[in-house]
Amino acid sequence: MQTISNSPTRKQGIIMFSILITAYVVFATNWVAGSTLSKQITDYYFNGEKVSPIISEVVNYTITISRIVANLLAAFILIKLHPKKAALIALFCLCFSFFAIFTHSYWLYTISRMIMGFGGSMIIVFINSFVAKFIPNDKKIITSTIITASYNIGAALVAILFLLFKKYFIVDWRYTMIGFSIFSIILLVFWLLLSRDFEPTITWKHPNHFVYESLMRSKEAIHQVEEKKYTYADGFKDRFIYVFSLGFGGFLFLYVMPLVSLPRVIAEHANNTHFKPEVMILTVTIGGLFGTLFSLLVTRRLDFRRKPFLMIHGVLMIGFMAIGLLCVSRSAIISYIMFAISGFFMYSQYPIYLNIPYELPKMNSQRLTIMFGIFWAFGYAIYTLFNFTWSIVLNHMGYKSSLIFYLLGSVIYIVFVSEFPETRPKTSNIKLKVFGINFVI
Repeated sequence: MQTISNSPTRKQGIIMFSILITAYVVFATNWVAGSTLSKQITDYYFNGEKVSPIISEVVNYTITISRIVANLLAAFILIKLHPKKAALIALFCLCFSFFAIFTHSYWLYTISRMIMGFGGSMIIVFINSFVAKFIPNDKKIITSTIITASYNIGAALVAILFLLFKKYFIVDWRYTMIGFSIFSIILLVFWLLLSRDFEPTITWKHPNHFVYESLMRSKEAIHQVEEKKYTYADGFKDRFIYVFSLGFGGFLFLYVMPLVSLPRVIAEHANNTHFKPEVMILTVTIGGLFGTLFSLLVTRRLDFRRKPFLMIHGVLMIGFMAIGLLCVSRSAIISYIMFAISGFFMYSQYPIYLNIPYELPKMNSQRLTIMFGIFWAFGYAIYTLFNFTWSIVLNHMGYKSSLIFYLLGSVIYIVFVSEFPETRPKTSNIKLKVFGINFVI
């Protein structure tokens, strides 16, 4: 690997970080907007004929498959090409959201969206090198918050725009998607003009979560000196990786579906003309943003046992989502409130969940980077499998059965969290009183 001189200044690094985080928000807007317009898109490509839920969802399958591949390859691409060229490839792939609009086949459209997903997934991995290189240590927690919230910001932006301008957006889906996709090309141009290369700093903090100083007190946290080389072969034999990935797949199934698939299906089947899919997306994302802030401001200050915390939050996020789905036909407003509370509990625990691997005994950087690559690949693979099965259930067994499958599939999060090792001492307790019941965590 060649040595790069004239490293960018911190100001230039922050500009590049800003371009990439904006690009990930643009990726989120394109994914959610395309899912929201899926009926108009399939009507266009299939001449108005009714298609099965499997066909409607195939774009989402391919995007999540591309995320699996991207997470496995991103670190290798970064090391080989350096940050500037690696990010350039990712941003170019993101531009396929624009090219997809002009394809004449639904399957070419699907492939183009898959390439878009590959680019978006690489961006969120590459951005970690920019944080490590250019963001001061005392500001990294702020950038971690921004990164964690970026998908929710993109989804919320789409929801607000559709809430205000839906009747214009659905007239011609191509013009709407051009509006969302053109920003991918603009950001690519900015990158060509403003980016500078540097030696990549490979840190093993995954870009989608916080590593809190207060959670890293154990002497057996991350060791700078690796005691034993950890390989992919070791990873595939590691029971914890499978337990963690299966739980993460359940979390993704619960969280992603209300942003890309469920709102449209609920609107088509629920007997409530007041229900608006874009409001459901907005409430889940806003709840998630508040959950992120809660985790940042409160959780990082406390030392507590992890498993009970995650399990209680898991029950609450699934429980409030279930109540929201039950209330849709009776009261859209109550359902929105339940969805927001569910989103809050999803993201108030998310950083804690993703920090568990860091707290395992004898952890080191080599092991962490391999583990997180497998975690994200397996997690999205499980989500894709569940999403595909959900489509089959919806098509052959009906709407109510699909909701039951959705909630039961999400329950694997709780099942596999219960199999986690407890990484905090049992003497570290928090006493909570909820509805008159005392909990010791």
